[in-house]
Amino acid sequence: MRKYVGERVKKLREAQGLTLDQVCKLTGIPAERLRAFEEGTAVPAIGAVIKLSRVFGSRVEGLLHGGGVVSEALTICRSGESLAGEQGDTDQGYSYKSLTRPGTAGHLMEPFLLTFDPAAEPGVPIAHDGQEYVYVLEGSVELFYDGRTQVLGQGDSAYLDAGRPHTFRGLGDSPARLLAVVSSA
Repeated sequence: MRKYVGERVKKLREAQGLTLDQVCKLTGIPAERLRAFEEGTAVPAIGAVIKLSRVFGSRVEGLLHGGGVVSEALTICRSGESLAGEQGDTDQGYSYKSLTRPGTAGHLMEPFLLTFDPAAEPGVPIAHDGQEYVYVLEGSVELFYDGRTQVLGQGDSAYLDAGRPHTFRGLGDSPARLLAVVSSA
C-alpha cells in the first residue's frame, strides 16, 4: 500500500508542475522524506498526508485510497472486508491502518487504527490542519501536545486542535493501540 500512496503523491506533484523542492517548502517535509514517500521506501505519517493533500488541493482519502469513486450518505465496512490495508511503519513510531472503505467520496473525517512500537522513540511533533479525536484501545500512550506531555491509558480519550505541534508514543512493553479520527476539512 505504501507504494501506491507514494505513486499518487508523485503523480499529483508532477501533474501540477511542482518540483520536489517546491512541495518540501510548502509542506515543511524534508526532501529526503518526500523522496522516500514517492519511491515507496517510507510511509508518510497522517499529518504529512494531510499537509500534502492541502498542497495538491486534494482530499486525504484521495491520497490514501486513490480518490473517491462512490458517493454514499452511509457506508459500512464489515469486519474482514478489504480496507485500505496496512500502511506500514511511519517515522513517528507507529503504523496505521485506515478504517474507511476505499473510494468513498466526501468524507470530512478519516478514522485510523494506530499501533505503536513500544521500542520506538517519539516522533517529531507536527502540526497540520484540522482536528483530531483519539481513544486509547489498549495500553498506554504518551501525548506530546503544544509543549506539554500527557499520559493516556486504556479508555482515555483526547480531542485536539491539530494546528498545534503534537505527536504520540506508545509506553510499556507491548504495542499500544489507538483509534484516531482526523478531520481534514
